Amino acid sequence: TSKTSTSSNRRFGFLCLDSPNSLAHDKSLSHQFVGSFMSKELYQHFATEDIPFIDKGLEWLGQVEEHYAPILSPFINPHQVFILETLGNNRGVKTFSSTRFVPSEYARVILAPDYFTPTLEDFEMTLLEIEYPSKFQQLTHSKILGTVLNRLGIDRKLFGDILVTEDKAQIIVDRRFTTLFQDGIQKISKLPVSLVERPFSDRIESKDEYQEKEVLVSSLRLDAFLSSILKLSRSQTVALVEKKLVQVNYHIVEKSDYQLKFGDLISVRRFGRIILLKENGQTKKDKIKLTVQLLLSK
Repeated sequence: TSKTSTSSNRRFGFLCLDSPNSLAHDKSLSHQFVGSFMSKELYQHFATEDIPFIDKGLEWLGQVEEHYAPILSPFINPHQVFILETLGNNRGVKTFSSTRFVPSEYARVILAPDYFTPTLEDFEMTLLEIEYPSKFQQLTHSKILGTVLNRLGIDRKLFGDILVTEDKAQIIVDRRFTTLFQDGIQKISKLPVSLVERPFSDRIESKDEYQEKEVLVSSLRLDAFLSSILKLSRSQTVALVEKKLVQVNYHIVEKSDYQLKFGDLISVRRFGRIILLKENGQTKKDKIKLTVQLLLSK
């Protein structure tokens, strides 16, 4: 049997990766495939919040090794993609991200044995264009996201990026749920909409552009950092954290004294995103000079 026919006959049917508890249950399975020592060695390179996903990734890798067939993940964020790539390299399992074919933030990842070579079709994604009367009102990312989560009541891992320009909007979804999206979303922000399937060659480019900036901060404590960047008082930034409006690397952070690291992505709801790039020394008054990238909400 050829490699192509083997891969097409043994796709992703033996493990359901999108059940409601797929990212949080039965951590013990991973330890059937790797010893606890290896797990602890991996854990120390990541944040505590990453451990449930690491365990799930180890479980998936074990399934690939056991069945000698590929597994397709749900939509995951870039930090989780990095975790899977790290685990795959550690175990000798190949990892392929859909971003190789479609540039995006959220991606689907295929974990696979050596014989498998993916195509775009293997990632089982659909591009839906949200047609609406743009001359009356412009749809925003937050309005679309809110409608999808609240009206459909589905998990975030069943769809990927939401792309928005001045007069167009698109969403990338799990192919199996295309009809659910099309039938379930008839209005967004009181505007009538219809979701029409498009080829990925018609994918629009969102106009989000990060701006690089040099800033001064008193410390890399989360509340102090945000206070300097967002021009807010320390009490205001503490309140943002307490209201669970702040994420670091896609995890909600609940401690205002959280210590940031270079490379961290900080997201603040209603304010925007900040990437902490590098340190450029200190001032005479012991302020830390930083280079950051900003994508602030309008």
